[in-house]
Amino acid sequence: MDKKNLTDSLFMWDELTVKDFEYTRKAVKKMNSVIYSAFFEDMDSAAIFDYLLKEMELVSFKDYLKRYIYTRTGIEEPFSNLTDNDYKEIICESFKENGAPFAFEHTTKKTGAIIKGWLTQDSVKRSTVFVLGFGLRMTKEDVSEFLLKVLKEEDFNSSDPEEVIYSYCYEKHLPYAVAHKLIRKYVNLETDINVDDAGGESGEQIEEQVCSLLEESKKKNDYDKLRESNYKEFLNLYDHVRSIIAEIYSRDEDPENRKTKIWTPDEITPGDLEKVICNGIPMEKNGNLRKMNSSVLSKHFHQKRMSRQRLESLFKKTIKLDRFDLITLQFFIYSQEQEDLEPEVRCRNYIDDTNQLLERCGMMKLYPVNAYEAFVLMCLSTDSPLPTYSEIWEMSYNTEE
Repeated sequence: MDKKNLTDSLFMWDELTVKDFEYTRKAVKKMNSVIYSAFFEDMDSAAIFDYLLKEMELVSFKDYLKRYIYTRTGIEEPFSNLTDNDYKEIICESFKENGAPFAFEHTTKKTGAIIKGWLTQDSVKRSTVFVLGFGLRMTKEDVSEFLLKVLKEEDFNSSDPEEVIYSYCYEKHLPYAVAHKLIRKYVNLETDINVDDAGGESGEQIEEQVCSLLEESKKKNDYDKLRESNYKEFLNLYDHVRSIIAEIYSRDEDPENRKTKIWTPDEITPGDLEKVICNGIPMEKNGNLRKMNSSVLSKHFHQKRMSRQRLESLFKKTIKLDRFDLITLQFFIYSQEQEDLEPEVRCRNYIDDTNQLLERCGMMKLYPVNAYEAFVLMCLSTDSPLPTYSEIWEMSYNTEE
């Protein structure tokens, strides 16, 4: 594979900031050192697994959060002396002082359980960072650091109206109450919502500035159409994958049985996708995938499993479509339909086409700083992408850290 080609495919982004570029450059350089090593061809799965487990730069969310709080509060006591209860008290007091909720959506979890999760998890959802942004009164730059450096995801998404509003509020040091009202008024289109005076600026000034930001963003993206278009992109990929699995099932029928079955795409269920794509993940006795925390790569692949439960939730639209959903389905398609191509050609095609797909969806292009995306790209760089993908998942559950 041409190193320059792979690098250029990942770097040719108009929206890259200097910080994004630096993170990406380092990640691609490390990936290349593995892909072009002398033993990669014969030991590709082991090399990728070793890279993810031992060389991938990961920042634990719980550790970063504690260090952030410790630094921000100016505590004189040694860092090693503080307990989780100390951080819990600081977080509770800060959220109370800033009038922020512990979750944007209704939850049955108690406050103590939510905070305990933050202080013990290696990775969290993107929305959690935004919640903490208001609760800990973070600056816009602080939130960006959590997104880029800890979650290893994109910075504020200018095509997402809620994130546009969050970004504005962090920059202006406005409380969550203002952000909530702005979202209700300009995203949910509720009437009779007045934005109160806050942060030294009148509600009228705030609304005028937010309207300008949203209008500028909307010129590039019609939010409602974009959401609907993204869902159609997902369904198209899903149907494509079902067709491939139907062909696989039909080929695998035993010809000696003389009862060969020709499968149709409509017969392929979310359970079949889980069975094929998550083939390397062990199953529990109840038929569900073994819990992610049993994998030594749990902090690398947090919530990155194409389970049947996730697929069903996406169909019901009870969860938000994620970049990883599109990236994973696209990976499966390329692993099957371009399996006979040279790895460098396959990988290049995947990068170019997937970046175009993500761009159409108003999402960040492939970001190899993210462990899961690096994993997918490295699997595509092998002679057998899907078996390698499955083998590494399996290794992650069978290897003691």
